[in-house]
Amino acid sequence: MPRSSEVYIWHKEIRFDLPFSLLLENLLYIGVARSESWHVRPHFHDHFEMCYVDKGQGWFTIEDVPYTVKQGDLFLTRPGEVHQGAASGEAEFCLYYVGFQLARLSTLELEYYQLGIQRVAPDPSQQIKALFDQIFFDELQQRQSHALEMVQSLFLQLLVSLLRIYAQATRQENKPPVPLSPVLRQALYYLHSDPGGYTTIDALALQFHMSRSHLAREFKHAMGISLGYYMRSIALEWAKIYLKETPDTVSVIAERLHFSSIHTFSMFFKRHTNMSPQEYRKSLLHSDSYRQDDH
Repeated sequence: MPRSSEVYIWHKEIRFDLPFSLLLENLLYIGVARSESWHVRPHFHDHFEMCYVDKGQGWFTIEDVPYTVKQGDLFLTRPGEVHQGAASGEAEFCLYYVGFQLARLSTLELEYYQLGIQRVAPDPSQQIKALFDQIFFDELQQRQSHALEMVQSLFLQLLVSLLRIYAQATRQENKPPVPLSPVLRQALYYLHSDPGGYTTIDALALQFHMSRSHLAREFKHAMGISLGYYMRSIALEWAKIYLKETPDTVSVIAERLHFSSIHTFSMFFKRHTNMSPQEYRKSLLHSDSYRQDDH
């Protein structure tokens, strides 16, 4: 196994952080997230990150350029690029993700930096899925002998396969993506800077002197997901985070997320999780939410 590796297991997500001890210290982490309400706020890394949609559909943005993704699609971000994303719809969503550096592989690093603005590419032969499954499930979870050496070999195959897939997609791509409008960029900023702060589409539309229907239509057209559903997803995900990671009472969390009452919050939470906030918090005590160090 990798030196000083760590396994993080959250509700519906497993991640291996992998500071490798061999010469090619490239693979930083690898994980799987399963949640129909999955989303991440705008952020950036000092490394590359590849995501693969194993089930469902969703969207990402890089520097305000939106992309829709579906089952079998790859998505790549380069160091320093601000990006965010979310699942779309109520269907099951499963995302594979890998963080990596290429400082010791200068030829590959140059090619990854030269990738164009089109970052979504289909993987019809499921090469990336097969390699990911081998790394994550066969080697790391099963703790095979010489797993470190095997993972390094599979990871190099994954890096080259990614470049080949993007090269093929670039040859077939004719229409460049269109950047987000200033209104949608600002709307996303508002929604993420104060989760739950805008409880209705009308309240958000008022900030832009737009009609509710106009804003909702523009958001759905650009992001491939309804604005109402996205607003609910943000509130739900932050509710789960507060219930899991803070000792705050349900009443305090409801107020923080701008619900009118604890009853309204509890009804909202149960409608989307089939559990009350108290039941959800209690379930975490018996779940696999722990951190395991492997030296």
